[in-house]
Parts: sequence; structure tokens; C-alpha cells
Amino acid sequence: MAFVITRTFIIYIALIASMRLMGKRQVGELQVGELVVTLMLSELAVLPVSDRHIPVIHSLAAIFLLLSVEVIVSFLETKAGFMKKLLGGSPALLIDRGRIRTDELSRHRIEVEELLSELRLKGVFDAGEVKYAVLEENGKISVMDSGGSFARAAVVDGKIQEAFRTEAEGALRARGIRKEDVFLMTCDGEGRYTAFLKRRDGLTDVVKWGRGREGGTV
Repeated sequence: MAFVITRTFIIYIALIASMRLMGKRQVGELQVGELVVTLMLSELAVLPVSDRHIPVIHSLAAIFLLLSVEVIVSFLETKAGFMKKLLGGSPALLIDRGRIRTDELSRHRIEVEELLSELRLKGVFDAGEVKYAVLEENGKISVMDSGGSFARAAVVDGKIQEAFRTEAEGALRARGIRKEDVFLMTCDGEGRYTAFLKRRDGLTDVVKWGRGREGGTV
């Protein structure tokens, strides 16, 4: 009995350390890779507890190998946009300015009733009142009503997103901002831009310009 208790305690500590290093997320917010790692960790944790012939060190080595892979992949996703799309996918616009994107619904195998159900869960009982609906990377649907605007990432850590290349380059050129200085820039499709500019102290300066904005640094 003491043998099982000791092994369980060791694996418990190892799993707590692993999950803390992976970061705080709810299960429903895990990316695909993170979910796979979480499931594999649970399997690896059970083996040395249920089978005393399996050395604990073998399980610990596998757990921290998986953790190392997850940390490396997460780092690569922040540096290479194609890695994030390949492993985590990208958000999909299901309703764009009040119009349902039937092509995106088909591509992601979402039935109309499923979309309406998700809207109701967000407190929206009339699809005609929705301006934007976005299928997020974690499978959840975000909804914005007709009163707001939807700003999307056009530049991330100095890299212009391909879908916004022409628009983002023109907007940055007009303001005299170098893309290398931009940590994040968003555009809402209605001529409004917000750029978060890098600073050496770890903070960002915020510049807003476009239709209905004075422009300037916050």
C-alpha cells in the first residue's frame, strides 16, 4: 500500500508541475495539441500506479518529454504563422456583417440549427441581430450584435497576416509606422485601425487612426 501511495504522490506532483508549465486554461479552451498532450499525460500517470513493474522514472521521463515538446511547439507557433495554422487552426467567420457564410458552415460541418443553438446560448434569439459570429480555434463561437465592429489581427509581432497584406501595408505606410515595431495591429474592415507598438520596458504604446478617429498615441 505504501508503495502505491508513494508512486501516486510522485506522479501527482509531476502532473501538477506539468500542467502549471502548460499554462492556465479551462478544458474547453485547450487547443488540439494541448488536449492530446493532456490525454496522454493522464494515461502515462496511471501506468506506474497500476503496474508496479513499470519504473516511475520511465513515466516521469515520458511526461516531461511531452511537456518539452508542447513548450517547443508553442514557441514555434508564436514565431511561425504557418505552424499555428497547421497545428491549431485559425478563426473562421461564420456571420460577416449580418450575412451568414454558408461556405464556412459547410467547411466546418456546422448545421444551421447548431449555429442557432450557439447563438441562443449567447443570449441572441434572432440571427438577424448578429453582425459577426466567429468560430474560434477552441471550437467555441463568439458573437457580436449589430451595435459593434469586429477588429481582426492584421499584424502580429511584426508579421503581416496574408489576408490583410495590402490593407495593412497601406495603413502602416500612411502612418509612417514600420511593421517591425508593431506587436499587434487590428483593423475592423470599416477603416479603423489600432496598433500596439513595442517598447523596451515590456509595455506597448497604442496608436489609433482611421474613420471617426482623431489618431495619436495613447
